[in-house]
Amino acid sequence: MTTTNYAKLTAKKPHGGFRFLIVQQLCLVWWAYRSRLIQLVDLRVWFAAHEMVARRCQLHPDQVPDYTPTELHGLVGGVGGEHLRASLRRLEAIGLLTWSRTQLAFATTPSDLRDVQDLADFQTMQDAIPNPVRRVPVPRQAIRLIAGGCRATVIATMLGHMLRCLYYKDHRCLSGGWCKASWIAEVFRMDLRNIKAARKHLVAIGWLQTHDIPQALCNRWGNYALISLSWTRAAMDKAAKDEADISRSQSPPPPDFSTTRLPPLLKEDIEPFQDHNHQKPVRQTAIVRPLVRSSPSDGPASSGVDRPGQDTLRTPSAASPTLQHIVPEDLHHTDRLLALFQQAQRQGLIGTSDSDRLTFVSLAEHARVVGAENPCGLFAALLHGKRWHFVTESDEDAAHARLKHYLYGAPTRAMPPPTSSPPVLSKDAVIVRYVQTELARVGWQGDGFALVSGDDATWTRARWDRAVAECAHAQASSQHANALHRLGERTGGGDALGHRGAAVAHGDCLV
Repeated sequence: MTTTNYAKLTAKKPHGGFRFLIVQQLCLVWWAYRSRLIQLVDLRVWFAAHEMVARRCQLHPDQVPDYTPTELHGLVGGVGGEHLRASLRRLEAIGLLTWSRTQLAFATTPSDLRDVQDLADFQTMQDAIPNPVRRVPVPRQAIRLIAGGCRATVIATMLGHMLRCLYYKDHRCLSGGWCKASWIAEVFRMDLRNIKAARKHLVAIGWLQTHDIPQALCNRWGNYALISLSWTRAAMDKAAKDEADISRSQSPPPPDFSTTRLPPLLKEDIEPFQDHNHQKPVRQTAIVRPLVRSSPSDGPASSGVDRPGQDTLRTPSAASPTLQHIVPEDLHHTDRLLALFQQAQRQGLIGTSDSDRLTFVSLAEHARVVGAENPCGLFAALLHGKRWHFVTESDEDAAHARLKHYLYGAPTRAMPPPTSSPPVLSKDAVIVRYVQTELARVGWQGDGFALVSGDDATWTRARWDRAVAECAHAQASSQHANALHRLGERTGGGDALGHRGAAVAHGDCLV
């Protein structure tokens, strides 16, 4: 079996030109970011500085370049000002970049860094990449894309493919090579699922092209990918517009649409479950308003097929659910939650399989349990960030039981009362929880004490640890209450368990 029959892209230079960056340089700046020596915005500033140098590559010897923070701000965006100056200070402190009005200098080897002692992780990363002194012709369009703002996983995926699929031979750029997502995740220390999602995004915007290859080759070498040498930012904007047009063309009818017959169930709502073909169909009656199915919490259990004398239809009590404004009722009622699932499918936020539907409902269960103050906001953030790894096994069990009941009318039992009201967090604990959530969202690993204490000198380690302990206690209390709640559902002793949990929470002794 050979791997040499796949086409490659060649050009004298990519559209918009390129800049040579040594493999070791790219490893150094990424290692500094993953080691928390610099921040993500500093990584973007470093690439923006390379673009500023590339813009002046054809200056005459008697011309002096003029590098200004205003030009840097135009490439990076954001508020600029002191934030950019802080990024430059961090890059200069470690030695990755030396900034002056007339010259920009970059570190090329570990010996150029300042006050860095432990380079073990950098050496491990470099050993995984062959020929660390090779020059990579990084397209300037890609440099500007990274500088303008990308998630860390997207940047890692772009760098990984450029290291494996982009070369310069015989005075020409050569694009094409084999690259495994697991290799990128291991070398750049990122989550594998996020790397695959980033690769899918790069293919969607046209920056990356993949070939259909035999599975045996894919298992051994990964995907055969080509980096587009003619890609421009305009192509990405056009792809986003086309995707938006497709979503609008597939929108459902307006909510005031009325018919005398109910529409059939969607395919994903009946597979892999089996239809109850042996039961008698419900008699159709004229309906003058939109009708929706009751969720498990709305009343008695119902099967997937109506029976005589059983009221399984109700009029909606609130506006139609929409992802633009999620309300608590959307997470509470299964019919409204599945309507949001269909909208998420049309917007490309999640797939159409039964597994994706279970993941979507599990995400809602997780938000209901963890998001004590703002479950809707937590659900929206997890959904748009595609952070499925926050879903736990207990969330999936609850979602599976919820879907089973909604489709087949599984018997329901009395819901246990809440064990106790969630603890009220102090101002310090609220700040700590917000900081930890934001750091986790951007992939930052650590407790964040250095960031908070750097902005506010009144924060001490003891104050931070007290707030962290308070957050952990509140989360443990919420999870304990949720566990008692679900145990009551499964055993049928909901009321008893609820009272027992309340008694334990208040320190009562049960004999």
